[in-house]
Amino acid sequence: MFRALSALVGCLAAAGLAAPASAATTPTVSAPASRSGYGPITLTGMAAPGAKVELYESAYVFDDFYPAPDYDTGGYVTTTASSAGKWSLNRIIDSGFRFYVVSDGVVSAHIKVAMGIVPKLTVRNSGNRLTFGVTVDPAQPNLRVHIQRGRSGVWTDLAGGYTSDPAATFSATVADTSGWFRAVVDADTENNLLRGQTPTVTYNIVRFTKIQYKGAEYVRLGNAGTTTVNLNGWTVRDAANHVYRFATPYNLGAGKAVYVHTGKGTTSGQHRYWNRSSVWNDGGDTAILRDAAGTTIDTCRWGAGSGSTTC
Repeated sequence: MFRALSALVGCLAAAGLAAPASAATTPTVSAPASRSGYGPITLTGMAAPGAKVELYESAYVFDDFYPAPDYDTGGYVTTTASSAGKWSLNRIIDSGFRFYVVSDGVVSAHIKVAMGIVPKLTVRNSGNRLTFGVTVDPAQPNLRVHIQRGRSGVWTDLAGGYTSDPAATFSATVADTSGWFRAVVDADTENNLLRGQTPTVTYNIVRFTKIQYKGAEYVRLGNAGTTTVNLNGWTVRDAANHVYRFATPYNLGAGKAVYVHTGKGTTSGQHRYWNRSSVWNDGGDTAILRDAAGTTIDTCRWGAGSGSTTC
């Protein structure tokens, strides 16, 4: 049999015909499904041992592949598979991208890599208004931005719009003075950008921290924020609309508390007096805190109980 096979190969050679070649190895490529913001990813795969691997890429939105440029050394991005057939490459991306590789003239399957939007939120006080600034990574214009305020676990939109072109920033000013805020940026399916959300920003948080509604009644307000809040014009009221107003400037420092006593007394330091006999109902009531613009900042509700609540 061996002699017959050898004779066949010899005959083919004599006739000028090459012996059948082995099939080329189809390369593979893989990468993380996504990364957050601008930066590098690592692509890995398999090819024939020692074979050259060429990278092709396209921004997701265009789907027009080209040899990946090597911006450091010029030319194009290539590597060589190891003796075990393994290869890897690092590539920086600035949006959603598509990739494939070519080795020995054979094309791999195509893959895609999404990018998570990483927004940043700043909050600045302008009197009884707050100005919000948002930047995004990647710096992509025309992304939909929502400025949201949280209350009792529910988030509602305060303002919205789109990142500017070309700066990719957003700003908005609203009539508010304190609260829990965040920025949410919608996904951009055209560029394969994933929805982004900032951490919650606590700004000038003033809230009820204790209400003594039996006996010597008082309300305690605490500033859980990091800056001083001027309570001038702020009000505390019950469900029946009995109102106490901070009629003069009062600066409540970060981490500090102020007491509004229902009864009679002389206002001094952190102790304020409503000069009423009673306000809060023992069987249940609602305390409402509003800022100088009339915006409800916090509420505290209770039913029949021991005589006090920490809200």
